[in-house]
Amino acid sequence: MTPPIADSLYQQLEQILASRIDPQRIITQEAKRLAYGTDASFYRLIPKIVLRLKSLDEVIFAIQSCGKLGIHFTFRAAGTSLSGQAVSDSVLITLTDDWRGHEVQNQGLKIRLQPGVIGADANKYLAPFQRKIGPDPASINTCKIGGIAANNASGMCCGTAQNSYRTVDGMQIVFADGYVLDTRDPDSVARFKQERADLVEGIHALCQETLANSELTERIRHKYRLKTPQAMR
Repeated sequence: MTPPIADSLYQQLEQILASRIDPQRIITQEAKRLAYGTDASFYRLIPKIVLRLKSLDEVIFAIQSCGKLGIHFTFRAAGTSLSGQAVSDSVLITLTDDWRGHEVQNQGLKIRLQPGVIGADANKYLAPFQRKIGPDPASINTCKIGGIAANNASGMCCGTAQNSYRTVDGMQIVFADGYVLDTRDPDSVARFKQERADLVEGIHALCQETLANSELTERIRHKYRLKTPQAMR
């Protein structure tokens, strides 16, 4: 069992965060933290700190600051999942409305979305081109792209053929240490392969080990052909 984190560390974290993040968006008041203690699930965890971040630089800074103090954190987009993965008893990171940018590309064949875009709004942007995003979760009028991608959301119509994993073309990823990879940028990919060679080689080794085990490989492929709505179990 992981030992509890001392309150003094959260106080230290708050001071560090306030050096670069507006204190108005660092929530520590008990009543407000209580309000953030639940999502669409029946679970309840009261966060010690709630962050409302408005930029990539703030996200990187928050992640690195938590990491230096050994404090765990959880991201929440809209919090519509029924499985409880958007609650935290530590640091809860949420996003301001500044993360709603979008860009329709190639006459609607692709769309670039920030994680704060609501799923239904993404479809509105694509409607003039008679297209829509692949996933169609029941909460699409509320859930956001960040959660849709993170949860590999699908839906009653798209099944597994057009879920998030199968329809994402590229992504900007922030790793746990704050390192940023943009899979759409060849220079970023090349730099990642060089600077994070140990991670790339480790993943490649796991891949080769899995492929060498035909029984395990077939089991994984079979599992990914099925829909597994965890919240309904």
